[in-house]
Amino acid sequence: HATLGNVNSAKGGKLPRMMSGPQRSMIEALEDIESDPGWSANQRTMVDRLFYAPVATTEEQIRDDLKTAHRLMAKFNYDDLVWNHISARCLYEQSEDCCDLPLDSFLITPGGMHFSEVRADDFVFDTIDECGNIIHSGIYKSRPDIRSIIHTHTPAIMTVSVLKNGFKFLTQDSAPFFNKIGYHDWEGLHCSEYEKERIAENLGTDGIALFMRNHGATVVGRSIQEAWVRTYYLDRCCQVQLAAMATGDELIECPEDLLEHAQKQVESFFPHGKYEWRALTRLVDKFSHTRTF
Repeated sequence: HATLGNVNSAKGGKLPRMMSGPQRSMIEALEDIESDPGWSANQRTMVDRLFYAPVATTEEQIRDDLKTAHRLMAKFNYDDLVWNHISARCLYEQSEDCCDLPLDSFLITPGGMHFSEVRADDFVFDTIDECGNIIHSGIYKSRPDIRSIIHTHTPAIMTVSVLKNGFKFLTQDSAPFFNKIGYHDWEGLHCSEYEKERIAENLGTDGIALFMRNHGATVVGRSIQEAWVRTYYLDRCCQVQLAAMATGDELIECPEDLLEHAQKQVESFFPHGKYEWRALTRLVDKFSHTRTF
């Protein structure tokens, strides 16, 4: 977790402008939080709780975050009728019992439901969409670091998936994906046990997004919120790429050294999902109450 020192150092010793007045006052009052031995462990994580959405560690929390992710997909028009799928699991350390989900299992979209109507208790351990089981199980087996997977068919992502040269790094939003995007050739519907090994292999050992040619994309994360926000930015980058290409003008692609530098900056200070998830959760709550999904 980031500490107060990390928060301040991230901005050269100054409090982030994104903070509200009450948040700034609280941080200023806690400037000695790390040096004072009288502070408890809970008090030392107060800053974390101000800024970061915690990673779900119980089945109830995972189900709730999965519901939020599905409602967000519907709100942002990332869904595809009753298709596509999102899954999540807990990670276990050898000596740690950190979650009440069964080992070697994951919760996934049930299938047959629109994402706007999915409830927390609807998620299952084995979806009726067999293609979903293939994609997710293969990646989880080969990537112990991954806690959540999102498979989507947004128009922008599908369009980039059919471009021979694929994804282009045109804006700073593309930096987190630098050297972390894979490609998987279309093999028809993903219902083969043999294909799931190739899907995992094409994603790679540290990949975060896999373009599935002539199909869509699969995005992974160390939490549900990270996978969802990565999906948001992947789709956004694809939209920008297609809009830029449509102008017919020459594209200015980001230099690789700067992409690598920006990627490290994002990972160090603003990992996807940590700052955004609470606001996104409030958005879902707001529109759920007004029934405007």
